[in-house]
Amino acid sequence: MFFVKKVQVFARVAVAFMLQSSSVLAVAVMLQSGSVMAVVPLKLRSDYAFSNGMYSIPSRHLVSKSGRDTVTILEDVEVSAPKLAGKLARTGKVLTLINAEQIRASLGKSLGELLQEQVGISVVGARSAPGSNQEIYVRGANTGHVLLLMDGFPLNDPSHISQVMDWNLINLANIQKIEIIKGGQSTLYGSDAMSAVINLVTKKSGQEATSGSLLFQGGGFGTYGTQLQVNTRVAKNKFGISVQNYSTDGFSAAKDSVKKGENDGMRQQSLSLTWARPIGKRSLIDVNYQALFYQGNLDAGPFMDDQDYTSNAKSNSIRLQWQYQLKQGDLFIRGFQDVIDREFRNDSTYIPLNAWSNYSESKYKGVNQGAEVYLKGTFFKQIEYVLGAEYKNQATQQSDFSISSYGRYDSPKLAESIANQSIFGTYLTIQKEWNSNVGVEIGGRWNRQSTFGDFSTVNVNPYWKYSKSGKAFFNYYTSFKTPSLYQLFSPYGNLGLKPEQGKTFELGFEQNVGNFHARLVGFQNNVKDGIVFQSISVEPYGKYGNVSQQTTQGLEAELSFLKKKWTGNISYTYLSGTMQNKFDGKDSTYSSLIRRPTNQLQARLIFKANSKFNISFMGQFVGERKDYFYDESIYSTVPKILKSYLWTELQLGYQMTKNLNASLMIKNLLGQDVIELFGYSGQGRNIQASLYWKF
Repeated sequence: MFFVKKVQVFARVAVAFMLQSSSVLAVAVMLQSGSVMAVVPLKLRSDYAFSNGMYSIPSRHLVSKSGRDTVTILEDVEVSAPKLAGKLARTGKVLTLINAEQIRASLGKSLGELLQEQVGISVVGARSAPGSNQEIYVRGANTGHVLLLMDGFPLNDPSHISQVMDWNLINLANIQKIEIIKGGQSTLYGSDAMSAVINLVTKKSGQEATSGSLLFQGGGFGTYGTQLQVNTRVAKNKFGISVQNYSTDGFSAAKDSVKKGENDGMRQQSLSLTWARPIGKRSLIDVNYQALFYQGNLDAGPFMDDQDYTSNAKSNSIRLQWQYQLKQGDLFIRGFQDVIDREFRNDSTYIPLNAWSNYSESKYKGVNQGAEVYLKGTFFKQIEYVLGAEYKNQATQQSDFSISSYGRYDSPKLAESIANQSIFGTYLTIQKEWNSNVGVEIGGRWNRQSTFGDFSTVNVNPYWKYSKSGKAFFNYYTSFKTPSLYQLFSPYGNLGLKPEQGKTFELGFEQNVGNFHARLVGFQNNVKDGIVFQSISVEPYGKYGNVSQQTTQGLEAELSFLKKKWTGNISYTYLSGTMQNKFDGKDSTYSSLIRRPTNQLQARLIFKANSKFNISFMGQFVGERKDYFYDESIYSTVPKILKSYLWTELQLGYQMTKNLNASLMIKNLLGQDVIELFGYSGQGRNIQASLYWKF
């Protein structure tokens, strides 16, 4: 409570000062070739100089500097991630930005495949059959410890055991850029942000009266896709529409060396409608509606083909943001609602061997709602701040049944009237720099959750620019993840669950030497009160409990260069982790890196032959991993080693005209046997092509 009172006192002081000044806002355009960043600083000096949501209000004074063949630390670049205070050179946080050029070069991949290429990230299932369940691990942390945002709004599925969104609903063609902030970011972003925040920024329009783009893509496994985006202006109103369709026949998800199984394909569709307009000279309203659809084929399990097991999912989202420019800052009011429906059906026309039922059907519905207000700016002309409050509510409905030789069995239902939770949080982050070379960011957050009460988080991020081309930083974060509705209210639920709580330590350096840029980060993540499912000897024979302690250490090393026609980068990730479970007086300790490699190394080299043609080669070594498999012959779970593999890609890009671009990608060039999950297949060699036209 002492910490809470301090935050509240400081908040009142901050509000008093922030309402009395005038400011300069800055934004940045970050251009990236491959994964090497070349940066163009943009200074915006105007009463209307901000860009949020769909609508961008142009500045009357725009200064741009570019063209130098060196990599530099930028003094004037505003951090683009939402709610993050300060400029890029004035933060010790570990950020990665993937811009439109790199995403366009990656068409033919899934979102998971692109993130798999980033240092410190492993996406299990990204290189498996299309539509496979994808689990994202950042720095070895659990899959539910990454917060996914879209345009700064959280993407959660309250009906999922870990509250994570089904990544198969998201197509890379709809994304303009991706912002990754590593470390525990719960102070600014709340629950789930224990190892990273990943913000997906959707495609936005320019300032033209009417503009748009058309994308065609296709290739191996019977893949084809189209996307159309059109934006127009009517008076001060801006309207946008985007429609997308993607389909692939895929290949059998289950691995079978004896016979070829049925192809497990998938189909995605999406619709996005946007409206935005300025209100007066200082405010802006931005509204977005998005509908996502997905249909896929599944297999029964490891080595078990199934010809009539299907999944369907749809998501409907409405997001609203109003921004008002104060004299020295900006006020944001935001609201959202997501409704996600998922259905799994295993028909009775084909029954695999060892199947325990002839027919099964499961339905899940999750509702995610929230509102937030925050202020972002400066006071005393030197201290930057973000001050805000947010409220989120989650609810779910779940039901499933199966039919076997014993008859019909209905699982206990989860009703929305019972399975719901809410959380309210207030936060304050301030940032100060002295003499342009030493600075610190300090933040705190207080939360009240509907089932277990009050708790708080903090972060401290000091940094030291020891030269014009070098920076050292140390970060300390505390973070949290609330229990999911399933973990609380299902038959295996536990209303006594507490939030998982994390502590993150980071120590890092960034250095530029001529055409080279290097970053080295060491980190340790500690999680206490981890939620684990434990078997028990009485009904319902299992229960969730806060019985796990997890520790993960690691190292991230990145080196990039930019020289005339050549661009390249190399990155390496090392991980080590343990998990300790204490249950009924018993203590078990084992490696926490299930399906996650200890060593991961990647290199990319890009050659731009001329203004129209470029060629890129990427290789990624993924080390050995350990998976676990339930062996029915001995009624026990046994460990299985997944062998290392080398993933290679060759990309060709050709600018046919000013507005027409063609690209060709060969994935798994060396035809390696890729296994991400024991008993399941990985992608073989395949070719993907795309044609992108801007008008």
